Amino acid sequence: MVRTGGSSYVRYDWEDTFGTAAFNNSTHKAFGLNARLGSWTLGHSPKDLPRLNQVEVAQYAYGQQNGSLSVDFVLSNPWIFRALYGAQATTGSGPYAHTWGTTGDVSGAKTITPFSVEIGFAAEGPAGGSAANIVRTATGCILNSLSIGTAIDDTVNCSADISYGNEADNGASYHATPPNDDLNHPFTFAHGELRWYGNDGQDTDNAGSIIAQLQTANITFAQNPALLYSIGSNKAVSSFRRVFDITGNFQASWVDNKKLLQLLDQIEGGNTQKEFIRQNQADQATIVDAILTFNNGGTGTAKKSITIKLSGVRPDSISIDGIVPVEPVFETINWRAKTASVIADNNIATAL
Repeated sequence: MVRTGGSSYVRYDWEDTFGTAAFNNSTHKAFGLNARLGSWTLGHSPKDLPRLNQVEVAQYAYGQQNGSLSVDFVLSNPWIFRALYGAQATTGSGPYAHTWGTTGDVSGAKTITPFSVEIGFAAEGPAGGSAANIVRTATGCILNSLSIGTAIDDTVNCSADISYGNEADNGASYHATPPNDDLNHPFTFAHGELRWYGNDGQDTDNAGSIIAQLQTANITFAQNPALLYSIGSNKAVSSFRRVFDITGNFQASWVDNKKLLQLLDQIEGGNTQKEFIRQNQADQATIVDAILTFNNGGTGTAKKSITIKLSGVRPDSISIDGIVPVEPVFETINWRAKTASVIADNNIATAL
């Protein structure tokens, strides 16, 4: 009998030691709502060894173990941000504010937070074949990138691109109660907001900075990490990160030339030239150029929100998307940021 997603689960948890699974049933996590594996690959870097005096491959050899996972889900809980920024700082009391990263000159952790991912398939059908549980555990997982985006009439959709270099023989202990999403609120376009410094001449703390008639909004955090291997084992022993890229884009109605002027200011001379859109403003180390927020519209202990604050933002390009009779005209802004902080407000006292 064929295996289906109806008898499977995926969960993850943080590792105390790289490559050592540390699942705790009180802290194990769901990536989000409607989680699904887009792809799942494991290989051992095979080597073909030919031989003189024949045309056939004579022998095989194998190199480093490397695997990859793509997990797609609807944004609900914020816990995956620890894989980008390390442990959070928590303040407040009902709702609590969990913060990862800081705005300003430096926001990213210099080391990677590893985690384990477990994918389980329950036995289905008669004896033999798919009648046995299959539980695979990938350890030493690192988050290559996290993409978040939404559009009109859509949920806030995420994709986590994961690499790993440690997997042993599968087990058969199917977890009978895999984790549910502890916030259980699907964020959607309807409660999203993007603020942009200088939009309508306003600062990001002013309602006038809100991008009107926003159609799409996307952001990608890319750690550009790598697994580290050592002579003596074909499995990864550690990991390291390279330049932290924060990029994105949004599309909105073309209502003014504010963002066009910000783009042109990049190459202007004298005091007009600006490396990023808030350059030469007060509080240079803590200024925020753009703010992307998703919330449930609740207040007090019912509040659930995720706010991404961006610093050092530059527009990379502006595209005017079609000028045709009797149709609205939209502009698409591609941008890059230097740093970001993520603040999640909810009624959970201890972040997972």
